[in-house]
Amino acid sequence: MAHDDTQRHSRRQFIKQSAAVATALSFPMIARAAPPLIRYATAGVVGPGELETVITSDWFKANVLKRHGKEYVIETTTARGTPGVATLLAAEQADIGTLAFTSLATAVAQDAIPGGVTAIAEIHRDAVQGYASNPFVVLADSPVRTIADLKGKSVAVNAFNGSVDIILRIALQKHGLDPRKDVRVVEMPFGNIGPALRQKRIDVGVLAMPFQVDEAKKGGIRTVFDAVGVVPPYPVLFQSARSRFLTEKSAAVRAWLADYVDAQRWIYDPANRKQVVALTADLAKTPAASLDEYFLTPKDFYRDPNATISAASLQPPIDAMAQLGLLPKPVRIAANVDASYLPRRA
Repeated sequence: MAHDDTQRHSRRQFIKQSAAVATALSFPMIARAAPPLIRYATAGVVGPGELETVITSDWFKANVLKRHGKEYVIETTTARGTPGVATLLAAEQADIGTLAFTSLATAVAQDAIPGGVTAIAEIHRDAVQGYASNPFVVLADSPVRTIADLKGKSVAVNAFNGSVDIILRIALQKHGLDPRKDVRVVEMPFGNIGPALRQKRIDVGVLAMPFQVDEAKKGGIRTVFDAVGVVPPYPVLFQSARSRFLTEKSAAVRAWLADYVDAQRWIYDPANRKQVVALTADLAKTPAASLDEYFLTPKDFYRDPNATISAASLQPPIDAMAQLGLLPKPVRIAANVDASYLPRRA
């Protein structure tokens, strides 16, 4: 009898369990909500010039960015310089992008981005003593020794009204020269400036990374000046977001920036250097040995460990733009800078 009772109990348990499974299967599976998408627009200088292009690479997404795929998903697109990034933000085709002070100030002055734009994290900084800057160079036998000697000379920059062009104009004004009348400023890609200088098609040219390293190794050139001493330290490139997106997806932005700061620290860890150089060299299509000579060293640009950005560091070069007549009106940038989305430790 006891055996029969046990069998009946087992049958009842089996029936209950089967019913529970059947009930569960009769309802559709409830899918977990996908993490918010962040559309990120880079300015087109892959690798050492824009560290965020390394951090948003597939390898970093899979191996370093702990929150990616859980709290946010980031997809990148490449624009032609920071003005192109500003255009994508204005068209709401990007949510966050890499800007320079020139493109940010212009977008703010023209009210070009619906709902506004906010700088949220620094990428790298210029004019920091002891670190790289973009030097204006001449041939070793050039008569040009000082900024004042630039009068009547031709000077090459990568883009009119770009950040290095603004630094040039500020330097000229400080030394009593009229940027519009006293020098001939010409525009050419960074990679063409060194050869043009050696062919004597220009008198002076600005060299960005990695071209300044490559040209220095060839010899026969010298630096006249760079941004150090011309302007206070300022962010060359920084992350900016559509202000509406910050309001709508603040948690995703905070998660991305937490990953960004963590990834930057991982990159600067000496234990990871060999792997970082190899990955970056592959992305930038440049020899790893050449990159290893300067990348992430004092020969490179300064990067704040916490990616901190401030209105105080952006305001002086923006004021210079207004004084040079490059903005339709003065811009007070404090309302467009917000570092609070960075991790608290920053």
